[in-house]
Amino acid sequence: MKQYPFAEEQFLQDLRGLLQIRSVNGDNGPVTPEAPLGEGVYKALDYMLTLGKKFGFRTKMLDGYCGWIEMGEGEHMVGVLAHVDTVTVNPEGWLAEPFDGTIIDGKLYGRGTSDDKGPAMLALYAMKEIADSGIKPDKRIRLILGGDEEAGDWQCMRRYKQTEESPSCAFSPDGEYPVTFAEKGILHIDLERTLDPEIHPITFESGKMYNVVPALASAQVKGVSYEATGRAAHAMEPEKGDNAMLKLCAELRGKGIAHPFLELAKIASREGFGVCFSDEPSGELTVNPSIGRVDAKKAYMGCDLRIPVTIPLEQVTTAIEKAIAPFGFTLTVNYFKPPLYVEQDSPLVQTLQRIYAEASGDTCPPVSSGGGTYARAFPNAVAFGALFPDDPVTYHQTNECWSLDSIRRTFQIIVNAIASL
Repeated sequence: MKQYPFAEEQFLQDLRGLLQIRSVNGDNGPVTPEAPLGEGVYKALDYMLTLGKKFGFRTKMLDGYCGWIEMGEGEHMVGVLAHVDTVTVNPEGWLAEPFDGTIIDGKLYGRGTSDDKGPAMLALYAMKEIADSGIKPDKRIRLILGGDEEAGDWQCMRRYKQTEESPSCAFSPDGEYPVTFAEKGILHIDLERTLDPEIHPITFESGKMYNVVPALASAQVKGVSYEATGRAAHAMEPEKGDNAMLKLCAELRGKGIAHPFLELAKIASREGFGVCFSDEPSGELTVNPSIGRVDAKKAYMGCDLRIPVTIPLEQVTTAIEKAIAPFGFTLTVNYFKPPLYVEQDSPLVQTLQRIYAEASGDTCPPVSSGGGTYARAFPNAVAFGALFPDDPVTYHQTNECWSLDSIRRTFQIIVNAIASL
């Protein structure tokens, strides 16, 4: 595999500038006609487009929802799909300021370093290196940058598709190596019920986003305050977190406190919901109880489920409705993103697998994931990197970081992948 020069010092400087822009999805400043996803997201998109223009590339901002940076000529276009919005930050426990970009012991710390500002910036630098090296690709290369990935609604991709061209093939450096050929369906459900006056009132609050394991939970019962602390993690792998909502509910039940919400929490799992489904391409269904809200009038739980690629949505929702009915709750589908599945012997998957094997020496086959990347937005697109199997997965967590060694290795893979495609 060809080795390309990497302007690491300048890359880190430019990435730090991007990390310093607070572009937390749903909490990044005023929403305006120019910045429909918030001021921070607009600034992050503009920062990247300005840098792309400085590198000599064509750029376009799409109404503050997304933008693209393009180089090369040709009828066909290779897409690299990334996003500049991030999940929220619990400031407790960070080794460094989460919106700065501090290097400690060979690792770059900050919200968005690995998900997905770091890989987005690395892709831009890969394009710059291809241009500087004199390679004349026979296709256009377009870095497509979205601003609404983390909430799951993907308003940015909807806006892109209204007026812009879809890539002939694409990859998203928003996951792990090797190639992810299958991504489970993503389902967000709302479980709600009205509370009768005879139910003794409690207040309960935990979680803000469906796709994060809640790290904090609080409740008040008969004037007494309770709290629980857990550990945040990505909802695609809830077992890697420690769900504070479920912990606090178990504690309250242990104190003899009775409430429909606490009983619902008791069954909020694969087994309790009756959804122990799995398939060969993508593995087991996962459940993450994400958001809890209770007051005197209403109880609500929001959950994130990752559904195997061959399991119908209706099979899942029917099972959950049956499980929650005895507790008086009803189910509403808040959001569903269908699964991604690209054949493993496709030219796209085979090309990227070859590049990865040459770079790493790892000959393991393509994998499936519970994650949801922009690869779902287009036909013939997959997730590819940017973390290696031995990298700690810290996105969506306190102390999100990306090692400088992994950054260097991934740069070479992305440059070679783009050049090969």
